[in-house]
Amino acid sequence: MIGKALAHYEITAQIGKGGMGEVYQAKDTKLGRDVAIKVLPEEFAQAPDRVARFQREAKLLASLNHPNIAAIYGLEESGGTNFIVLELVEGDTLADRIKRGPIPVEDSLKLAIQIAEALEAAHEKGVIHRDLKPANIKVTPEGKVKVLDFGLAKAFTGETPTAELSNSPTLSDIATRQGVILGTSAYMSPEQATGKSVDKRADIWSFGVVLFEMLTGKKLFGGETVTETIADVIKGQPEWSSLPRDLHPRIRFLLERCLEKTPKNRSSGISDARVDIQSVLADPSGVPTQAVAASNIKRGPRLGFSGVVATIVLVAIITGLAVWSLKPSPPHQTMRFDYTIPKNQQINDNLFGNLAISPDGRQFVYATPGGLYLRAMGEYRAKLIAGTETAPTCPFFSPDGQWIGYWSQADNKLKKIALSGGGSAFICDVNMFLGADWGADDTIVFGEYGKGILRVSANGGTPELLAKQTGLFLAGPQLLPDGKAILYSQVEADGSKVIVQSPDPGEPRVLIRGDSARYLPTGHLAFMDGYTLFAIFFDPVRLEVKGGPVPLVEGVYRPGDQNAPQFAISDSGTLVYMPLIPNAAATSGGSTAQRTLVWVDRTGKEEPLDTAPDNYNSLRISPDGAKVALSIETGGNSDIYIRDLVGDTETRLTFDDADDSLPLWTRDGRRIVFYSDRDGILGGIYWKAADGTGEVEQLLRGVSDRVFLPGSLSGNGSILTLNEFNLTPLNMDIGMLSMEGRPGRKALLHETHNEMEPQISPDGKWMAYESTKTGKIEIYVCPFPDVNAGRWQVSKDVGYSPLWSPDGRELFYRSGGAVLSVGVETDPVFKPNNPKTLFKGTFYTAGSAQQTVGVARAPWDITPDGKRFLMIKPGMAADGKPGEESAMESPRTINIVLNWFEELKERVPVE
Repeated sequence: MIGKALAHYEITAQIGKGGMGEVYQAKDTKLGRDVAIKVLPEEFAQAPDRVARFQREAKLLASLNHPNIAAIYGLEESGGTNFIVLELVEGDTLADRIKRGPIPVEDSLKLAIQIAEALEAAHEKGVIHRDLKPANIKVTPEGKVKVLDFGLAKAFTGETPTAELSNSPTLSDIATRQGVILGTSAYMSPEQATGKSVDKRADIWSFGVVLFEMLTGKKLFGGETVTETIADVIKGQPEWSSLPRDLHPRIRFLLERCLEKTPKNRSSGISDARVDIQSVLADPSGVPTQAVAASNIKRGPRLGFSGVVATIVLVAIITGLAVWSLKPSPPHQTMRFDYTIPKNQQINDNLFGNLAISPDGRQFVYATPGGLYLRAMGEYRAKLIAGTETAPTCPFFSPDGQWIGYWSQADNKLKKIALSGGGSAFICDVNMFLGADWGADDTIVFGEYGKGILRVSANGGTPELLAKQTGLFLAGPQLLPDGKAILYSQVEADGSKVIVQSPDPGEPRVLIRGDSARYLPTGHLAFMDGYTLFAIFFDPVRLEVKGGPVPLVEGVYRPGDQNAPQFAISDSGTLVYMPLIPNAAATSGGSTAQRTLVWVDRTGKEEPLDTAPDNYNSLRISPDGAKVALSIETGGNSDIYIRDLVGDTETRLTFDDADDSLPLWTRDGRRIVFYSDRDGILGGIYWKAADGTGEVEQLLRGVSDRVFLPGSLSGNGSILTLNEFNLTPLNMDIGMLSMEGRPGRKALLHETHNEMEPQISPDGKWMAYESTKTGKIEIYVCPFPDVNAGRWQVSKDVGYSPLWSPDGRELFYRSGGAVLSVGVETDPVFKPNNPKTLFKGTFYTAGSAQQTVGVARAPWDITPDGKRFLMIKPGMAADGKPGEESAMESPRTINIVLNWFEELKERVPVE
């Protein structure tokens, strides 16, 4: 063939030969480029039905436009010869590289991740390779992977399985002869080797075989004949001891899942492998890790009702004492890796700790709005624990690891459920749960808002009060080794303290500033302060700390300024925690985030407002459109400012040390209504003249179990709607306050689910609001003030922060990064149209859009002419890009540190 021409392709050299045909290098005389020509086997060319099928498949294969897949340029015929025109890839095949010996681990993983990305791109298009092997993988001199012959096996053979393996393109005539060492069949999946139908899991098997060969330098399966090799594929077991000794355990587990002989037990998607490899490359822990560098102690911000969510919730400090280790690690070797929460799950992001680990180190559990998910060491993905779907939170394990305790937000009950199966069992009623510890004597100590620390039998009963509530509340209890002394956090307005209470007479003793403390068997006390995990020496007999605290892990995630940090530590020395998401402190009000104000038109075009970046957290435009009332947080304290949008000036309206936020203009534009905690921790609703004259006047004060927040004013300004945050039981309702004559509060919507963010239409006849009736936050509309005269759901699949157009003919709302519009008709009855997306962007949102407790509020407003929105852009993330995470979005990663005690003892020696 060399020197001959096929159509306008001049053959210049032979590249290879195999069961799929002969491969040549050729010159494309039309385009002036070098290509690869694969001449198809004669038996293929003589089968018109197979040629027709391949032509159809070739169109699909040509769509695989991916940098790690060698492109197919065309299927041609010339002089009775059928051939495929392919991208010519320079460099060695992976088989050539492996012949020189094992490929170093890091290099192997960098190559493997490119192979995985190629497979993932093809699988998304419905294309299966079926012939993945080192000889079909090229590595360019720059280290770029190109997978060859992608999908050709599927295109040749079709979908119908055959028992005649010799007909499979993965078996050449030469390879099926006796006495010849098998090549391709060594990479077949067991189902493919036995002639069964295959899917993308066959490629996952082959990927595992290729990665194993890269790491060891030798074939995983083999034999002197086809029969012996296929038998080895079907029955043989990998020689795991041949893998590198320092191989990261996550890669070993990846290989185990790829090489499961039963397809249903195999990894279901190549993306799992890609994520694992990316995680290991980002934080390789096959070698001892370095201790966390010391830093200045970071103190937690003051407890305040700043921002929006922080204005409506009393925070809780909860962490469960937990244990976990995936595999025994070598003594004195600290190792790090992580687990990624699937995209279809979202860990709870409200008041409570939602991560726990079993005492035997074999499994961990995390709480989502849809239930508790348990991940066993032997499973790749976490599984839903049936029977926990009723808004569970704050899970904790029994000492034997056979039960999980949790609090159900749906009915305010403490429950437990056996991992062996069956329904949940009721333990006792708890109005607001603040963490728990399951003792060896089968009793549970827990915190409850309004009461303190209590103890109850794990089999149910009447709780016994152990420590009466002081400060704001007590939370996160732990029984110390003697089973009598108790460790817990006392949360106060200016921060938190770690308290120890002895059964002997005497007052509870303050140990240190901080929260979420856990006594460890090393003789240390681990505790949180802000977003940093500290440790200090602790004497469990004398019940006292010695020395100074040492920071060990920075950036532990907590949903808000003082909400429960997500971490757990095992008795055997494994630390598990969720890392702080980029810009999380900024979006939760925990730092001086430099947010910006922008005008956004209906097409999404942004125009920055000429204001300096600041920690803006709420805003409202004046009725005449000339001014905007802003709530700005400084040093953990929020105040109200009035900015002139015409004259470009800004004046401060409030000056006290309280949190003043959620400003609303009265309809005449002469006063600002706002929330403030100036007269107590539960705060109330106040107003003040917008020009700054006169004193602040109180309109409504919070009561012992309820916080009131301003919602919106009616068209004539006579009624103020209220967000009512009930603490016992925990729930959100809607009320209203008369603004004429003598103010009086009245209930509007008080239901078992949550209703919030009431916004009255410009004509005063309708009220839009958020509700969790469907299990998600959605937008509803009802008549006003007769709220029981009808109800219509407006949003579809999550909606929050409703906003009426000035003419009342449109309703806007937010959903993630999108702003949606719903046209409405009101005559003769209310009728909403289908929601339409106006634009998408990265805008600040306070609150949680996926929870059943809390409020999701997007600080935004619309101009009186209805042409532009005023919105807040989040601060910049650490990488210099706009921060996309907000208090709505929690991390998707659980970090695991094995043998963390080695770091602990090195950094904080025990006296």
